Amino acid sequence: MTARYVATLRAIYNAEDDVEAIFIADQIRQNGAVDLDEDEEGDVLDVTQVTSNQLDLNPDETIIQLKRARNLLIKTRIKQCYALARELDYQIHALMCRESSDLTMSTYDYGHFMELSEAIIQRGEMPDV
Repeated sequence: MTARYVATLRAIYNAEDDVEAIFIADQIRQNGAVDLDEDEEGDVLDVTQVTSNQLDLNPDETIIQLKRARNLLIKTRIKQCYALARELDYQIHALMCRESSDLTMSTYDYGHFMELSEAIIQRGEMPDV
């Protein structure tokens, strides 16, 4: 008796742009499909995703995403998630003050985190995003 299997493959390569990256991925798929019997047994090799591996971080966008994550963690009302949200809020503060030379624990406003928590838990808001 035979069973169906799925193999996940990763190819890392350089390309000039997204179109060339997709073209190369299609070539890899075509070359790999030679080892499968696609016609008779229903075997198939597909490209499911082509993404850039380049790390282009926009600090402002990163902070927005972290704030959303923090708010969702608070919204869970799970003790461990709340503790993680508190730590994440401190990291957000550190990123926002990364240019400042006076970043210390004393510049972090715990009261602001409590106000955020109250707005999310008691009023159902999603503030500060």
